[in-house]
Amino acid sequence: MRTTEQSMLLSLARESICSSLGLVSTEVFDSISKSASPIYQQQRGLFVTLKKLDGESSYSLRGCIGNIFGFASLVESVIDLAREAAFHDPRFPPVRLDELPSLVIEISVLSRPRRVDSYEEIRIGTDGVILSKGTNRAVFLPQVAVEQGWDRQEMLEGLCMKAGLSPNAWRESRCVLEVFQAEVFSEEE
Repeated sequence: MRTTEQSMLLSLARESICSSLGLVSTEVFDSISKSASPIYQQQRGLFVTLKKLDGESSYSLRGCIGNIFGFASLVESVIDLAREAAFHDPRFPPVRLDELPSLVIEISVLSRPRRVDSYEEIRIGTDGVILSKGTNRAVFLPQVAVEQGWDRQEMLEGLCMKAGLSPNAWRESRCVLEVFQAEVFSEEE
């Protein structure tokens, strides 16, 4: 994806959040609607992550919502998931208008997941991981393990706990591991 397309999607995410807070503008959406770029119509897995600037260079998670498989165009997904991350992530209260200046938006556009036979195939910092066992499932984007300073085992234990499983459930044969890659870009770049 070209830098201009990344910038447009980031601006669209911010416009979506702002319009939900009563700051109405459709400038970016209108511009994308007129664009001939086919990238905007692709159906890809996508996550929108909101980080809040806590200090000069310190960020904390403020919201993150996405889907692993694309069910709508990138444009529709960015609009919907930006709003979901800002106002409906159950881990956080809804974003307030006064928080907008300190929010940084990050978008992760995903490849199609593929199953791996061994946890040793997981490449920290390159692969996002989906862990499934029965009806329990959890996902970490590729950057999560790096940001947390985790190795493979720590990441898998974290995924198990996120999925509501015991920390060592990833070792069981009924546990399925899938990996994907992500094109990650943010407003701070």
